[in-house]
Amino acid sequence: MAEKESAVNSLKTNVPEKMRAVVIREHGGPEVLQLEELSTPRPKAGEVLIQVKAVGLNHLDVFAREGLKGPGVPKLTLPHISGVDIAGRVAAYGSGQDACDHRFSIGDRVLVNPAYGCGNCRACRAGEPSMCRDYQIIGEHRWGGLAEFVVVPEKNIIAIPDQISDETAAAIPAVYTTAWRGVVTVGKVKTSDVVLIVGASGGLGSAQLDIAVAAGATVIAIAGSEEKRQRCLKIGAKAAFDSHGDWQTEVLEWTDGRGVDLVLDSVGKPTFRKSLNCLDFNGRMVLSGATAGDFPEISIREIYQWHRQILGAPMGNWEDFLQVTDSIWQGKLHPQVHAVYSLEEIAAAEEELDQRKHFGKIIIKPS
Repeated sequence: MAEKESAVNSLKTNVPEKMRAVVIREHGGPEVLQLEELSTPRPKAGEVLIQVKAVGLNHLDVFAREGLKGPGVPKLTLPHISGVDIAGRVAAYGSGQDACDHRFSIGDRVLVNPAYGCGNCRACRAGEPSMCRDYQIIGEHRWGGLAEFVVVPEKNIIAIPDQISDETAAAIPAVYTTAWRGVVTVGKVKTSDVVLIVGASGGLGSAQLDIAVAAGATVIAIAGSEEKRQRCLKIGAKAAFDSHGDWQTEVLEWTDGRGVDLVLDSVGKPTFRKSLNCLDFNGRMVLSGATAGDFPEISIREIYQWHRQILGAPMGNWEDFLQVTDSIWQGKLHPQVHAVYSLEEIAAAEEELDQRKHFGKIIIKPS
């Protein structure tokens, strides 16, 4: 209690004029990331200033730094601050707002849902902001949390329970909301399903594994090292095969030639066709990313002759976000934190992410 009161008093009186932030001013490798001192942003009406305590890295951060272009990739305006998964404390509300009128007090611990739409179109009114033509993600379309402070819409924050650390909270928003969308909302996983997760050691893959196991499905994991495969088995996978080997054959042999009911693949081009051909008749393939490349070679006949379905599942809606955070708050799901870095170590952290050396999430702590 004394620690919280101290933090509240500090925030009330000491929101600094300047903050440190990781700024992208040109596209390239990790060496282009610059730690700079900038003016602390000021929230407007309907917004809140968050003192960032932890932020999770995603491939979105790498794509922003590299300047990825292509279908479905938003045009990035430089300079830019990325950082999608934000856990922190409420530092200030927009001018003209009285803090007593809000759900949270100064100093409260909060987690940011990074996705939002216009709020007025048919998709938004149906609760599906990712289908909005003005859909935005904090850290991708606007400045994000790789900084000491960030401004976000007030409606996009929820409370973090005392038993959940900042690091664990920052491991949740993008990957767990996307994973819940893919496994539960779109994939409609059942306890009778055999589920294949490709790239099961990454942030998204490990979240999909966690959720599918908790749902009671039989899960097969694909991962690139023996250590990672052993961790997948420890989380609850029934089998784990080498991503560098002939895992399509191994999956089919393990299922006695039948194949699986559901495949979750966020790797993309190198794995797409193998994933597709691991499906049984009427199987579902859920796509939530393409971290290793777009535009795979496909056979149309391998889809329709087998009654297979290919389904898209980007970051989920508010219901997905609340379902998955509630499950984590209750201890039913367990986010994996691989390592924690400081802002000064951002280049090394992104390099580790890009080279796929991690299992679960890499977290950045600004202070």
